Amino acid sequence: MNVLERYIGKTILSAILLTLFVLVGLGAIIKFVEEFRAVGQGNYDGWHAAYYTILMIPRDIETFFPIAALLGSLVGLGGLASRSELVVMQASGFSRFKIGVAVMKTAIPLVLITMIMGEWGVPQTEQFARNMRSVAQTGGTMLATKRGFWAKDNNKFVYIQRIHTDKDLRNILIYEFENRNLKSVLKAKKAVFDKQHWVLNNIEKAEITQNGIVRNKEKTKLWKTSITPSKLGVVSLKAESLSLSELKDYVAFLKQTGQDSKRFEITFWRKAFEPLSMAVMMLLAMSFIFGPLRSSTTGAKIMVGVIAGFGFYVANIVFGNLSLVVPWMPIMFGALLPSILCVTIVWWLLTKKRD
Repeated sequence: MNVLERYIGKTILSAILLTLFVLVGLGAIIKFVEEFRAVGQGNYDGWHAAYYTILMIPRDIETFFPIAALLGSLVGLGGLASRSELVVMQASGFSRFKIGVAVMKTAIPLVLITMIMGEWGVPQTEQFARNMRSVAQTGGTMLATKRGFWAKDNNKFVYIQRIHTDKDLRNILIYEFENRNLKSVLKAKKAVFDKQHWVLNNIEKAEITQNGIVRNKEKTKLWKTSITPSKLGVVSLKAESLSLSELKDYVAFLKQTGQDSKRFEITFWRKAFEPLSMAVMMLLAMSFIFGPLRSSTTGAKIMVGVIAGFGFYVANIVFGNLSLVVPWMPIMFGALLPSILCVTIVWWLLTKKRD
């Protein structure tokens, strides 16, 4: 890496880190205010809210990295352009291509850091934070794991294999104990929250009696429990909380058990292409600087960056959901398409400027 590449990289990196610090700081403040509203639930107090907010900072860093890369690159390269430093570089033989290479060399370590955090740092801290919060708010009666959800409900232990939504549960097992002895095991394919009550569907129950095991089946049954949708929302692990390897294993697990895995597949591919998205965001910033934003103010550059970042976010959601409902569209393509569109815009802006 020569002197100019180091200078460009240092300028962009400092702008990205400053932008990331501001975004993460604002996110942490908002999160703490939201968590403070839950103070008083069980043993949850202000210290728990602050600790939870701190533990969730790695997740915020991963979330804000792509938009910080876009905004930071716009501000950094925009500063060089406003001081005519990019013009001087090009006049001395340092072409746009070489500037792009310098931008990509800056992106590589950021991409690697994001990948490492997403695989070995963020999922663990987020899961610990959620479990800490659930223990404080529920008194330790509920716990989410990678393979499902456990809850203690009076003299019963409840296992839920999958929380489809807060009001839609799949594959429930209820172990009932009496005097520390197993009394019965109830298995239900589904539970739906309807009018303040849970309704179990496709039930199989095995009850242990003095004469042996008595089995019976029911289509539906009211389930009286202290477990509520709001409590499930506190402890349930989202697909985004899992690492790539965990998502891959969970998708395989869902397919093996005959369950719908598409929602987790699109999350897997979005995470897999996240490093590419960040690099594309930085190239998009470069194309804006050499294109329509060359002589714009810093405020205008930031505004365009926010709009572009929001557009990319919306495209991610739209094409991702589209791949879930359109049979002929591969899920991987739905996750990759926003990055392809951004690369197309980059190419168009740069070639348009040459013309």
